[in-house]
Amino acid sequence: MRPDFESCGRDFLNHSKDIYSDYVYHGPLRGFLKELKPSLITVQGCRELCGTGTEYYPWKDSSNTITTWVLPIIGLLVQAPFESNQAWQTILLLARWIGNPIATFSYILWNVKVTGKCALMVDMATRYDEYPSADSDFSLMRDSFFILAIMNQYTVNPTMPPVEAERLLRLALFSNLIRLPDSGDDKAGLVKRRTLLANNLRENRKKGVVPVFVSFLWFVFSLGLSIDLAFTDIGSNQIAHNLAIGFLMGWLPILVLASTVDRNLVSAEAIREKFNDLINDVRTALLDPEVLAIYMKDTETTPEDFSWMHCLGNNSLFPKNFFIGFGGQGRTLWHYGVAHPLLAGIESKFMAEYGRDWLRPGYAARLAIVVGSRNVNGLKMFDPRMVWQISASLLVIGGSVGGAFILSWFTPTVGLGCRSGGYLVYFIGANALIFIELVIWWLTHESTHTPDDLVVRLGSKLEQQISSHGTSNERLSIWRWAQGILPWLRSLTVRDVMEKAIIRPLEAANSVWLFYIVFAQTLGAYQTCDCMATTWANQGGYIDFETYDFYTGQAIYLIWSIATGVSLLVMSLGLLYVAFEYCTQSHLSTEHYGRAMDGLKQTRRFKKHTIFVRKIPDAVINLGKLIGHKITRGQSRRERRSLVWTATCKKNPPLIGASMEAGLRMQGTEEQWRNTFMSGGRRSLSGLTGKMKRNRATSLQVPPSIHQRRDLEKG
Repeated sequence: MRPDFESCGRDFLNHSKDIYSDYVYHGPLRGFLKELKPSLITVQGCRELCGTGTEYYPWKDSSNTITTWVLPIIGLLVQAPFESNQAWQTILLLARWIGNPIATFSYILWNVKVTGKCALMVDMATRYDEYPSADSDFSLMRDSFFILAIMNQYTVNPTMPPVEAERLLRLALFSNLIRLPDSGDDKAGLVKRRTLLANNLRENRKKGVVPVFVSFLWFVFSLGLSIDLAFTDIGSNQIAHNLAIGFLMGWLPILVLASTVDRNLVSAEAIREKFNDLINDVRTALLDPEVLAIYMKDTETTPEDFSWMHCLGNNSLFPKNFFIGFGGQGRTLWHYGVAHPLLAGIESKFMAEYGRDWLRPGYAARLAIVVGSRNVNGLKMFDPRMVWQISASLLVIGGSVGGAFILSWFTPTVGLGCRSGGYLVYFIGANALIFIELVIWWLTHESTHTPDDLVVRLGSKLEQQISSHGTSNERLSIWRWAQGILPWLRSLTVRDVMEKAIIRPLEAANSVWLFYIVFAQTLGAYQTCDCMATTWANQGGYIDFETYDFYTGQAIYLIWSIATGVSLLVMSLGLLYVAFEYCTQSHLSTEHYGRAMDGLKQTRRFKKHTIFVRKIPDAVINLGKLIGHKITRGQSRRERRSLVWTATCKKNPPLIGASMEAGLRMQGTEEQWRNTFMSGGRRSLSGLTGKMKRNRATSLQVPPSIHQRRDLEKG
């Protein structure tokens, strides 16, 4: 028989002191329940008095929840950046986004930060009121940084030596003098190639911003409607629990909108092939002795500066596929990207110290970008500053789920039940997944790119054990079975095993759990004696049939307001950050150059008038750097490594050539830094210092155009 908890609860409250006294809960209570002592019924009493079935919501109520929450959630998911004709990958990606939101959001925020850094460097390349033409070196540098930002979404082939791979990538993106195999004597062949590639990327970049914002507004409208209904019809527990569903999924619109900033391309595979072709052509050109000799003559470098190139001809170390797959929007586990090691080297080399108008020195600036800073890890570099993105993701997911948890906890029955307990399980699962990812990364990040892996050794030992046995029929069948398994086993790494055996199944399980929570609340599957009771708590199970009016004097209204405020605050901050990044980065990806400069002008105006907002975090960071410098007794850097936005240029910017030479000297002997950097020889840098002094005396007002300069790297 289908129970009727409303009439059953009313009957129990009216006769709890007489005929139903045996059903009254007399166990321990906590908080304000201990003071109020409401009439609570035991779980067994509920089963006997109300029945053991489920009181599903009538279709009228369920359909209202579907139109209010389920459809907006589906509308947001549909706008997520899925790839076409990739059914299985879409399923895995959906499970990853839903089941592992903290890790996924961390990767997306990291990509957004890297893209924002590329846009910031382009913004700071010229004076505040200077907007060079489309044929200027500024435009070429804008193309290079945009290509780098898109490359950051792709995963690198793990067989490549990371240091040499970083140097090759710097040359492919920022060098202007390498003659490509198909360009003949045209020195501008690589420049034209990058320009065409950047234009193609901008044309093929998915737009889709309007549909995403429409879906987001639908979600916001549903949330506002539920808040109004919940606080207007205070006595209805169903409306309060429906509002909790909205809080539970409050992180989803932020994730989808952030993926709009970190937008994938129409054909990710086709773009990957173009990236690989560009890098392969640069590698082929460097392996040509004649081309290399001309390049060394033009850049005044020596063969010692290119001693690192001995491995470029090894196809096993440098295969044709520099990039092996698309890993943007958190698709790939442990995806760090290629951009940050390059950007961090550029910042620490000269850009953070030089500040605005860093492109003015021309030849010296471009050479500093190509050389970069010393980084013994190459593309495997990890920056601890990524902890900020992980913390922000934890704050967004925790704030959304926390608001739902508080609201369900303080909705009668007050306590830990199926609803609040389900939210807690989901959040614990999401935290466990990112913890597992971090632990696996920490244990394997040193050996990920080497063939001597744990699973390979395990396969070899298994093969030795089988080979040592006799040739009986049973052992022969095991040997044949193992022969089919061993090649597959050798192809796996520890990360592959952990991903397929642990992380992916847990992500799927957590996703299924979240879908169950949503549909159980939608259909009323929680309307049972066991789920309405606080059986998840230590003090035992009881059911509270009292309505909200009974608790009006115990600040329940205030608690509901706090839960709502926490969720709304987290959502608002997240959405403001995404909107800020989207608007300030758009000039980098805008197809029309004139409109891009208009967007850059608006970005600069906005940042100039809101610079006071960034003064506080900047002051906190600078104070932290100072304290760290004092604690370590000068071992840590006192100044910041990052380029900070300013509207003004420094009155006496440092000489890039001199700072490069001094920095290299501090990093080791002449032989060490000569072999570490591609073109960091002391002789060429000393000559560069002299050129910089002469260039500063001329004080160019506008970076030379591509038609007016002999070549930027020639000087």
